[in-house]
Amino acid sequence: MITALFLVVAGYVGLWSDLFKVAWAVEWPSFAIVAGVTFVVPSLAEELVFRAGLAGRTSSIRAAAALVAFILWHPAQVWLGLPMAQDIFLDWRFLMITGALGATCTLLYRLTGSIWPAVILHWLVVLAWKGLTAPA
Repeated sequence: MITALFLVVAGYVGLWSDLFKVAWAVEWPSFAIVAGVTFVVPSLAEELVFRAGLAGRTSSIRAAAALVAFILWHPAQVWLGLPMAQDIFLDWRFLMITGALGATCTLLYRLTGSIWPAVILHWLVVLAWKGLTAPA
């Protein structure tokens, strides 16, 4: 249910606000590389830092602080000139989706007691973004 709600929000914000358009964006060999890399960075790495490390399993204050840090981490990558940064990280619609993803991943982590559902959701969202959408 939580994941479905996230997908509705992300789909509405991303597709119906013209942030993205549906399009096969990469060739299969490139997509396989993207799939492997994005499982580790950002999915596993960010979930370990923002969910397991910062949010923890019980404190609402820690969860809120981790969510804010997760959202701000994306534009910070652009401002710091990091190699994975993209200009879309500065778009308020992208940051809204990022916030919804972070909140969903926190709930998944807390409800299941495992980081893996959050990692898998984060990874699938990044794969869909990289492979199935193009900037509008």
